[in-house]
Amino acid sequence: MKCESYQSSLTNAKILIVEDEVIIAMALEDSVHGFGYLVAGRATTGQRAIDLAMETQPDLALIDIRLDGEMDGIEAAERIYRRLKIPVIFLTAYSDEETLSRAIRTNPYGYLIKPIRPRELYTTIETSIYKHRAFVAEEARVACLSAVTNKLENPVEQVRASLKGLTSGIQKGIMDLDDVEVILQAHVDELERVRADLRELNDTMFRA
Repeated sequence: MKCESYQSSLTNAKILIVEDEVIIAMALEDSVHGFGYLVAGRATTGQRAIDLAMETQPDLALIDIRLDGEMDGIEAAERIYRRLKIPVIFLTAYSDEETLSRAIRTNPYGYLIKPIRPRELYTTIETSIYKHRAFVAEEARVACLSAVTNKLENPVEQVRASLKGLTSGIQKGIMDLDDVEVILQAHVDELERVRADLRELNDTMFRA
């Protein structure tokens, strides 16, 4: 099993823009393009944001908290995150305390107050994508190490049990030297594979 190091470029990151004020949405799109990102699409309602997110699989979503329609930006963000696990940055001009508390409970990666300054937008997007990808990479690394560890446990236990049976067979005189040689050679081969796996595990941990 290979545990590949996680590498990615932010250059081709796709950003979903969810904003019901056309002028602001257009300004955001211009900024996103100017930063070198791709625009996955624009949505003005919560349901359209969800549909577009599922269709385009963006790397990050910029979502206005207050949207026209039955679903506000917070609910849309919750549903998008549950399905895609992508970072969300909330946008708002103002919010009452209850709305702000709801937004915070969704654990957004950022929270920008309108009017949005391009430099602040860029920094928040860049930081959010980087942190999210680092989190995903760490999850993958831990899963890989766990898989390698589990892979090592079974052969070692099998060899231990077999050697115990081999010792018992020799003591009881039911195995001759040819049988012992064949079994020991099989164990040598298995332990060589274990050693290779251990070397891979060590290399993986060193890279991490």
